[in-house]
Amino acid sequence: MKILVPIDFSVFSDFAVSAAADIIKEVVNGEVHLYHCSSIPDDWEDLSAEEKFHDTFHKTIAIKARDKMEVIKKNLEAQGIKCFYHYTGGKFLENIEEVIEQIEFDLIVMGSHGASGREEWRIGSNAQKVIRKLHKNVLVVKNEIKDFRFSKALFVTGLNVEDQEAFRQFLIFISNFENDEIHVLSIDTPSFFSQPKIVIDEAFKLFDEIAADYKIKTHFYPSRSVDLGVKAFTKENEIDLIAISNHKRHPLKRLISGSNVEMIVNHSELPVLSIDY
Repeated sequence: MKILVPIDFSVFSDFAVSAAADIIKEVVNGEVHLYHCSSIPDDWEDLSAEEKFHDTFHKTIAIKARDKMEVIKKNLEAQGIKCFYHYTGGKFLENIEEVIEQIEFDLIVMGSHGASGREEWRIGSNAQKVIRKLHKNVLVVKNEIKDFRFSKALFVTGLNVEDQEAFRQFLIFISNFENDEIHVLSIDTPSFFSQPKIVIDEAFKLFDEIAADYKIKTHFYPSRSVDLGVKAFTKENEIDLIAISNHKRHPLKRLISGSNVEMIVNHSELPVLSIDY
């Protein structure tokens, strides 16, 4: 498994590095790749020696960033973890996309403080932007994960056929940990065109069959919105990991109605695994 961890040297990226390390310790042939993007010109590395000499401010930023990543790299290697780091200047999203094109990563682990209010859809967090643009499996953490067992994990679904493949990927991920039970949750909102109970039960039955080797519970939970329903359910059931499939959707539709996965990532204090398929 290869995990990419974007870092900005904040406490939130510390949480992400720690989470990635704990995951890698549970797998065979794992690697952690650190990535940092500094706010320096894209073409700084292409400048002449004389131009770089005069551009001491950006040079200092680059040197300090690399020094910090070297410290993190050595700390991970001291734990027996294979680690590499990547550094660029310029725009974060464009450059991280280039790194991902060069190396096939299985998972991106990001720390985030989220975004709220008006800026949530105008700007959003970097984690939200990565989920929206890159469509990779992304684990977002906002706090230190002290007990990395994920004993009670939740998979959120709209009960559509496409989610079944995402659920299979989720089970592969959760198999690395000491999971006790898996909850499959669909939110019954006012805008949800409710099917007869027998149809809902049949849809849940398919998830039961996929997770035949696990202790699984299914729930059709009423709430005003998916976001609020997931928040209430996780609190009532002491969930410690949320997983949700990341549907591709038209940018205009996203702007108008938002994305459930982005809403959950921004508002939940729990780790959220966004699964691409």
